[in-house]
Amino acid sequence: MIYPQRMRKGDLIGVTATSTGIYTERNQIKLDLAYRQVESLGYHVVETENVRTNWKLVSSGPRERADQFMALWEDSDVRMIAQVFGGELLLEILPFLDPERIKASDPKWVTGFSDSSILNYYLTTGFNIATATMDNILYFGMEELHPSLTNQFRILEKCGRFRQKSFDLFQVDEYEDERYYEYYNLTEPVVYCHLYGKDREKVSGRIIGGCIDALRFLIGTPFDHTGEFCSQFPEGMLWYLDNCQMPTPELRRALWQAKNAGWFDNARGILVGRTYAEDPFEDYEFVDALHDSFDELEIPVICDVDFGHVQPQWTMINGAYGEFTFRKGKGALVTEMR
Repeated sequence: MIYPQRMRKGDLIGVTATSTGIYTERNQIKLDLAYRQVESLGYHVVETENVRTNWKLVSSGPRERADQFMALWEDSDVRMIAQVFGGELLLEILPFLDPERIKASDPKWVTGFSDSSILNYYLTTGFNIATATMDNILYFGMEELHPSLTNQFRILEKCGRFRQKSFDLFQVDEYEDERYYEYYNLTEPVVYCHLYGKDREKVSGRIIGGCIDALRFLIGTPFDHTGEFCSQFPEGMLWYLDNCQMPTPELRRALWQAKNAGWFDNARGILVGRTYAEDPFEDYEFVDALHDSFDELEIPVICDVDFGHVQPQWTMINGAYGEFTFRKGKGALVTEMR
């Protein structure tokens, strides 16, 4: 694996809108606050021209979004590229990214989640460059940063071995008033569950994954390098998957397609993130979709893990080695960048 250089205080972070831009007054205020918080952590920030524009789901056309990303990628002063937000149509930029230019430049950390995970996944599986699934930069727009947010930068500063343990509480509903800028509205206890009812488990492998809503559309395209990437690692793969909003039958179809495309051939275990999309469709429940998708694999599957769209979340390093332990509703992930 190719690991970008560790982040250092004073480094420049380039922010770009590879999918949706930030255009509402509320989110622009939040973005400015996010920049102040990132700067308080010791970094400098520059944004591309498309960050504060949006029209028909995207910040700008696909070529322009790709060009602005590549400008940051090739800028030797920029040490990290933070995607400002998720969205719906990041996949449009992939044909306009130049693989030779990507390989010719020194790698840097590319971060984000949700729709942003398409770009992270493509860079890791297509170029063996480690990427970081973590909060998009807009999420740093709060008066008091949750430890999950400050830890994300500490992890990229360390770039070695680190341990993350399950949080105590998670957020179901954001604050709707001015407290939206203060802190997460943490109300619910974090409890992981084993799909097969065990009270303890240990599983390890190379970490790979992201938002399955978005990643599924890579299957069968020239941008899907999953098979050749995963086959490199005799230790196997530790998958993590986040379902943002797919109904249960659609989730089943997505996982069926991924499995039949060979994505899980080298899997040693699967972590499933917390999700809002757990409502049954008629009598077909979320857990049914997981059983129908994974039972044949005969590997550990742990659900409601601390990543995805239900905050707070861990930092997942695509391409790094991970060892996950589960015990009585709690868990920990040790990650090694080797």
